[in-house]
Amino acid sequence: MEHVPLLVLGAGVDGLAAALCLAHQGFPVELLERGADPQSLDDAGPSGSMILRPSAARVLHGLGLLETLRPQALEVQRYTHLDAASGQPLRKVELGDVARARFGYPCLILARRDLRRVLAEACAADEMIGVHYECRPSAVEDIGDAALVSLDGGIQWRAEALVGADGASSRVRALLESGDGALSPTFVVRRATVAASAGEPAHPELRVWSGPQLQAMRLPAPHGGAEVVLVMRADLPPVEREWVVSRLEPELRRAISAVVAREPEQVLAHQRPLSRWTRNRLTVLGAAAQPFLPHAGEEENQTLLDAHALGAAFDRSDGRILPGLAGYETLRAPARAACAARVAEFAALSHAEGLTRRLRDRLWAREAVDEVAEVLGEV
Repeated sequence: MEHVPLLVLGAGVDGLAAALCLAHQGFPVELLERGADPQSLDDAGPSGSMILRPSAARVLHGLGLLETLRPQALEVQRYTHLDAASGQPLRKVELGDVARARFGYPCLILARRDLRRVLAEACAADEMIGVHYECRPSAVEDIGDAALVSLDGGIQWRAEALVGADGASSRVRALLESGDGALSPTFVVRRATVAASAGEPAHPELRVWSGPQLQAMRLPAPHGGAEVVLVMRADLPPVEREWVVSRLEPELRRAISAVVAREPEQVLAHQRPLSRWTRNRLTVLGAAAQPFLPHAGEEENQTLLDAHALGAAFDRSDGRILPGLAGYETLRAPARAACAARVAEFAALSHAEGLTRRLRDRLWAREAVDEVAEVLGEV
């Protein structure tokens, strides 16, 4: 049996960032990941994109990684929100220099694989961090004064604190709650990288279309083309989905036709916040804490803020486990729940119909004092 002080389950962006934030505060940490080392994966093929907001860029700067990622990123210059049926603009917000001057950091578009690879390289180079790939957990137990993780093959890890960074179907989250946590209708999500269009803007632009049955996001991909994220109501039968797509404005119809035809579905719903983020020596981070709807592209940003708060909480507690976990929950549970509520509200407005839709259009068309902060979620 392996005995360690801090153990992170999962070495995606969330787990790797958590390990780095803890190590930067001087705490040794071990990571267990069921998949392969991302540094060994082939670079060929498309890569999904993510929006990195200024607050998350600040976290990466603190870890010394922002400058490494900058050459691989695109800086978003403009946010344009359109009606899915008519193509009429609902709002346009200039970002670029405006966002950098307001928040001190840019709004960037990154390939997820690039972010994960840079985080993995930083962890591999840090003597305070041990990362163990192809470790498949068979059981996770809360034994009061420790957490116990059993792997396929019989190896066990006993940790003074266990951080669940193992995604939306987290084994650790399952120990912290019971019952169904879904609060919203379910949505079908498809993502794909498509070829750049002839009318591609000269400067990187984030474009969002909203309609009662669907929402779509199109962002330029750092490795070429564009990333399209399509969100449709899961209760729509296939025939009605085809009808909805046929009635979209031409630019959007072209952008998503290939996505609808070939990409697999992922079904998501807005999740209820945990009533408790910690129990004894267990806590959760990222999607394991609360999966988000994809409408606002917030997941990785909130994950990086979770990781930063975890490191800060352990630093303030001088490495004491229980105060560190309690401090982390105090820092992040209300903030993450508030962000999830904003995303759910944005999703509801995106799919609004009738009078609510007309009022929404007026709301989005106004020139708010904080429209840059609103669009970037920097509130």
